[in-house]
Amino acid sequence: MKQFLVLIKDFTDDDCINRRLSVREKHIKNNSILKSSGKVLVLGGALTDKDSVMRASSLLCQADTPEQVREQLQKDIYVEAKVWDMSTFKIFEC
Repeated sequence: MKQFLVLIKDFTDDDCINRRLSVREKHIKNNSILKSSGKVLVLGGALTDKDSVMRASSLLCQADTPEQVREQLQKDIYVEAKVWDMSTFKIFEC
């Protein structure tokens, strides 16, 4: 298996932070399960702007291909809740 660094920006509308906070506990719980399975190695967490507002996320994931990582993250509550803007998904092999 390979390791990948993933960066995903949040949507930029004013209500995005409220959506993020409303599903954050579920997101953390689900990613803890993925961490236990070895699919997510490090929950890098939220990336903030100069005002300390959460605007993006970073994760260190493990999979055979970048596509597998994207498929797994596409199922995340942050995608369903329209927090992550998957058009900004960036993946780097480590």
